Amino acid sequence: MHEMWCGTGASGEPMWHVLTADKIRTLCGVDKHEEPGGRAPTTDRHCFPCMDVFQADMASTKS
Repeated sequence: MHEMWCGTGASGEPMWHVLTADKIRTLCGVDKHEEPGGRAPTTDRHCFPCMDVFQADMASTKS
């Protein structure tokens, strides 16, 4: 199972990333850190590089 984490994008805006299995970094290579206050901001933006890796991973497990 994959877990989502709300971090920031290159512009500094909140964005959902997909975490690696060890939950230390994202599929696009961003290091995970705890957000101040422990609450993720509300956003529907997703990291396209993370989603591309996730999609490729899901496609390879279907085969």
